[in-house]
Amino acid sequence: MKIRSFIIALAAASMIPLTAHADTTDTLTVNGSPSVGDTFTVTIRIDSDRNIGYLNSSLEYDENVIEFVDGDAIGGGGLITVYSVPDEDNSFINCVLTFSAVGEGDCNISLTNGYVFSNDGDVLEQPDSSTSVHVDASGEADDSSEEPQQDISRETDDTSSAPVVTEAPSDDSDIQQTSETPSTAAPVVQGYLISLSCSAGALSPDFSYDVFEYTVNADSSCESAELSATAAAFSDTVSFNGGSKLEYGENILTATVTAEDGTENVYTVKVIRAEGNNNASNTGKNNAENKKNTEDKYKKFLNPALAIILVTLIVALFIVINWTMKIGKHKKK
Repeated sequence: MKIRSFIIALAAASMIPLTAHADTTDTLTVNGSPSVGDTFTVTIRIDSDRNIGYLNSSLEYDENVIEFVDGDAIGGGGLITVYSVPDEDNSFINCVLTFSAVGEGDCNISLTNGYVFSNDGDVLEQPDSSTSVHVDASGEADDSSEEPQQDISRETDDTSSAPVVTEAPSDDSDIQQTSETPSTAAPVVQGYLISLSCSAGALSPDFSYDVFEYTVNADSSCESAELSATAAAFSDTVSFNGGSKLEYGENILTATVTAEDGTENVYTVKVIRAEGNNNASNTGKNNAENKKNTEDKYKKFLNPALAIILVTLIVALFIVINWTMKIGKHKKK
């Protein structure tokens, strides 16, 4: 009886790992081989044996080679945050992102720092796929650009350290392959911003997630400024310092991004408010105040003098009237 109970318990324990984790995979595919000036798409495919709630992850790329155009994501400058949900079938997500080729060369694209959640809020997977795209010089793409680049996928229960290789199902002369060798640490993108703007004007230089100092030239009429920002990871927090009322000259505003592990990055925006017409109006105002102060000084001096003159005139008038009356009386006699 004891042996039978032990066997049943052992069999039950052996079943737990098989039901504790969902079989979820992520795939990253580049569709086409673009030339400079072309647009192309990148497809993120999530498949699971459980109902998927949504995908929230980051996508890194080289902004000197490609540029994000449209899709279920926000950001730019080499880092976007992807948020996508299933359509009618909750077993998969097919997220298509549009990019534009802006420079010649090779560009690595990495899906990282995110999660796939179930309808119940459970974490099904942490996506970790990557691939690359080659951008030809304008007008130099060959005929093989019709063949889509193959994707690299990773299953959550894959513990093998060997590179994953996928070959295109084309003829021997046209075989393409990409490989992924697991690294010791995933790219760190937590603690960064994917967008930053200032209400007082445009940032200089243009925003990029790895540039931390900017300048904004504000008009003299601009009396306040505020920063707006979006963090790369949904678990990041952003705090702002400075801003609101602007003084003439330099004003320092900061946006501090704090990652879940405590890592911080500080983005600094120097807002320079021009003096211009306001300076002239202030000068005119000061002149008017000086003039008023001068007039007040003269009034303080003249008022006693006018009072003395007035009293003197009244006394003199009284003397004249009295003298005239006396002369009149003498004439009557």
